[in-house]
Amino acid sequence: MKKILISVVLLVTFCSFNTQAMRLRNCCDLEIEYIKQQYQSGALIKKNISDREFERGSLRVAEMCDLRSELVSDGLAFTLFKPKGESSNYISVYNGIDGSFKLYGPFLEIPHDKPL
Repeated sequence: MKKILISVVLLVTFCSFNTQAMRLRNCCDLEIEYIKQQYQSGALIKKNISDREFERGSLRVAEMCDLRSELVSDGLAFTLFKPKGESSNYISVYNGIDGSFKLYGPFLEIPHDKPL
């Protein structure tokens, strides 16, 4: 009985290290303007679709933010990914109507020293 209890405790411990709840932060004003600029300039088109995949746990909350669409009222949600150590960004667009999403990029990094 003791061996089973120890095995269960170890299994639960290892599983809890592997699972992570990922919560996105809200985008700041500069990031919102960046997403709006990419959307309105027509950069989120088929030729800019990326097949890159971010492995689970490879990005931290500080490296991504979420913007529920104020641009149009069709259920779109945008997520801005800023991979650490890279000078490019990716934008994921989630379509709340059909449940699909597409990743676009890479795009140039957000300029921090001047307004968009």
